[in-house]
Amino acid sequence: MAPIPVSEFRRILRSFERELNFQNQSSCCCGVTLTQCHALMELETTESITMNELAKKLHLDKSTVSRTVDNLFQSNLIDREIPTSNRRTTRIKLDKNGRSVCKTINEGNNEYYKQALRAISPEKLADFLSAFEQLTNGMMKLNNR
Repeated sequence: MAPIPVSEFRRILRSFERELNFQNQSSCCCGVTLTQCHALMELETTESITMNELAKKLHLDKSTVSRTVDNLFQSNLIDREIPTSNRRTTRIKLDKNGRSVCKTINEGNNEYYKQALRAISPEKLADFLSAFEQLTNGMMKLNNR
């Protein structure tokens, strides 16, 4: 078995992380922070969710999610609901403005990554995506996620 080129991978990964950070900062438009952007993207995938569920999905502590949700609510991007069946739980969901912000963020990111993925030949793209998913899953497993 050939040695795993860990140093080369980490060199490329550092460069990738810098580019990803730059893209993340520029893609979070509409006056939202990166954390708020990630929260909106998670909320887009569900009808409604509890604050605890959102904290787990984002891998953030409850106080950070609480501040994030408060800011999104004050910005009129989400709705909050306290069910009568369990007054200790807060459910949150996107409102019309939040959906519009998500659409803008998605369109910008989709175009950016469509152009970036053109750097990979069509013949290799499926293999790249499969390998990238395997790597991500391996990292999640190492991190017990």
